[in-house]
Amino acid sequence: MKNRLRLCILWVAAALATAQVRDPLPVPDLPGYRTLKCDFHMHTVFSDGQVWPTLRVLEAWRDGLDAIALTDHIDYQPHKDDVRVDIARPYAMARATAEQLGILLVPAFEIARGDIHFNVLFVTDFDAYRGLDQASALRVARQQNAFVFWNHPGWRRPKAEWLPVVDEYYREKLFQGMELINGPNFYPDAFPWIEEKNLTLVCNTDVHGLTAWEYPNRTRAITLVFASAATLESLKEALLARRTVGWQGENLWGTESYLQGLFQAAVKAESSELRARPGATVSLRLRNDSALPFRVVVRQEKGWLRGVRPVELRGQTTAALPVSIAKEAPGGNHSTDLLLEVTNCHTAPGRNLQVRVPLRITVTQ
Repeated sequence: MKNRLRLCILWVAAALATAQVRDPLPVPDLPGYRTLKCDFHMHTVFSDGQVWPTLRVLEAWRDGLDAIALTDHIDYQPHKDDVRVDIARPYAMARATAEQLGILLVPAFEIARGDIHFNVLFVTDFDAYRGLDQASALRVARQQNAFVFWNHPGWRRPKAEWLPVVDEYYREKLFQGMELINGPNFYPDAFPWIEEKNLTLVCNTDVHGLTAWEYPNRTRAITLVFASAATLESLKEALLARRTVGWQGENLWGTESYLQGLFQAAVKAESSELRARPGATVSLRLRNDSALPFRVVVRQEKGWLRGVRPVELRGQTTAALPVSIAKEAPGGNHSTDLLLEVTNCHTAPGRNLQVRVPLRITVTQ
């Protein structure tokens, strides 16, 4: 009775705390693709979460997401005295609400072996997994052509390790992706494996309580998926094709082409024609039309054109990037590409995104 009362209080608090106003969370599409904002790791009362499945859909709609997966544990249900154990139930309960709100709901679950956890997405038959151990479940997932990713590779360890059992699964082709970012946690030691092992990068919350409490003010971890259409089929195809970028707070991780595409689609130079005397400092105004944050610093190759300081180009803002004109700068009209490093867009360990912005400068004497 005590547990039931606690759950009821949590459900009521959740309903009251979830404002029904959607954050549009603008993120640009890339040529030929629709950018879907996703979270593929969340829990409800049907495992060790604290909210009802339909609330997860409402939270996702409020936070501007396009697709989610409810990934309750199929082998861990601490609320089983209060909620009927049924691995298919969270998806069944949330599906109608997701369809009503236009949220793509992926049938999914999580399965553990000690501290090694995997999420199975695009489940076609929940019953086929009942009573299976992790290895057997992953083999069924392969038969169902599911998309599987390894969760939080550095969880409960000093650093991420490519463990023997994970290597066995990998060689058997039982998983295709890895969760590089889990909630607030980034696993730097695992970052090289994305390219080395040809894995899909995913970034999720692993939320258990209220999302608004755990991740306020756009700090929610999100996987950006570049799909040909806003459908489950296209979403799955894009994940298998590794067309993703991870976004958590002030940082983004992904391949150079996708990060560059996002930056170029989101950021526009409002003052690309500048005029200044030698020795002066001018400002290049950059407008960010997206919700994505960018931290920009000039890395110019031309000797007389230099950066002054980094600029925080936060979501949906305009910032002035100062550029110094050296005293030895030649007079006249100059056309150049200003080389910028986006220091919060990480394309590989120790390497950040670099972009070029066309610029015209008139140096007066």
